Amino acid sequence: VSVELALQGKSAWAVEEKPEACDLIRANRQIFGAWNLHLTQGSAVEVLPDFPVPDKVFIGGSHGDLDEIIDLAFRANPDARICVSAITLENLHQALKSLQERGCAVEVAQISVSRTKAAGNLHLLLAQNPVFLITGARPCGD
Repeated sequence: VSVELALQGKSAWAVEEKPEACDLIRANRQIFGAWNLHLTQGSAVEVLPDFPVPDKVFIGGSHGDLDEIIDLAFRANPDARICVSAITLENLHQALKSLQERGCAVEVAQISVSRTKAAGNLHLLLAQNPVFLITGARPCGD
């Protein structure tokens, strides 16, 4: 996601805790030439205060720190637009609640993928895990 966002914008700043995930992001940055992607390994709550002021924030995982990450984003820019990716109903609920409690207008999109599986001469579509994208932004003037 961070590489794709970098390719769409002026610059992108990413934080990732897992070393192997950082290696993959660096490899993809190289493959796609996303040189405007700045990657930091560490905990989001520890490194976000050192990042530039965000206009948009994508949270792909929070390690249980979702409320604090959202607060850090809004502390840096009260007008930031936030998108949270959730694969569990509990995280979907937490993201909705957290963004609504902070005065955001919230939208949810559910994305799903199905793969085919042969069943004799027929093909079945087998659903994969759905992903929820929860976006929130404060109304202008608040």
